[in-house]
Amino acid sequence: MTRGIKIQDVTVGTGDEALRGKTVVANVRMFLNHGTELTGTFLGGQKMRIDLRKRECIAGLQYGIEGMRVGGVRSLIISPHLAYGAKGLPGHVPPNAILRCEVELLEVRESGIMKPEDYPPGKHLHVFRPGEAARNLPRWQFGLEEDGRCGANLNYPIPGLPWRHTRRKAVEWQLDLTTTRVLFQNAIALPAEFPKECLPNEELWADMTERGNSITGDKHSNSLCITISVAERGQRICYYAVTENSRALLGSELYKVINELLGPYLVTHVD
Repeated sequence: MTRGIKIQDVTVGTGDEALRGKTVVANVRMFLNHGTELTGTFLGGQKMRIDLRKRECIAGLQYGIEGMRVGGVRSLIISPHLAYGAKGLPGHVPPNAILRCEVELLEVRESGIMKPEDYPPGKHLHVFRPGEAARNLPRWQFGLEEDGRCGANLNYPIPGLPWRHTRRKAVEWQLDLTTTRVLFQNAIALPAEFPKECLPNEELWADMTERGNSITGDKHSNSLCITISVAERGQRICYYAVTENSRALLGSELYKVINELLGPYLVTHVD
């Protein structure tokens, strides 16, 4: 096992090579070593776009893809320290789990290039709140698809450590279609309803006083801002920010639903 990864080429590809610094598109299936297939937004079972310059997936998958060629199929056995480690991923991956990945490499492209087919069909809603260690606020991002599938990633700051050392949690839900439509409509309508409270990008700035963390703030008041965007196939329909105490935000149906979903996880100590 090299670097905690056992690699077996099932089919050797003949196309472009997946090199560090490139972006790849691959079909990925992920299993526990005893055979149970893992499913979920972050666990394969789907076509994935992975920028090999960044840590957009577990390290073992990223390292295991390097060197493949388009058309190739590779089996990876990944040790826990290059997967989800001693903590695992609650609700999905047990602690100290060895993972098996099946990877089919479909495409290699230059880093940062996105294509319309990379995005799921329909509209996508994204809401991001920066964390703030000084107030022990976790950082979270929430995503919603038009079919009601939604999920969130949360990062909890650890006192005395930079933001690259955080406790992490991923959660997923399924909303009914009526609620989903209301949230999309609400997110798109807010700038017209509250033009003075919905701030464009030029009214924002990045506060970098916390190591490893960029806090989006209002240029005038320096208040922490939550950013909201709706896009379809990578094309933005709207993008704006609201301060965390904005009446436009706090009174919105969008915020009420997100707060209800995330509320149990927005406490200081979460397993």
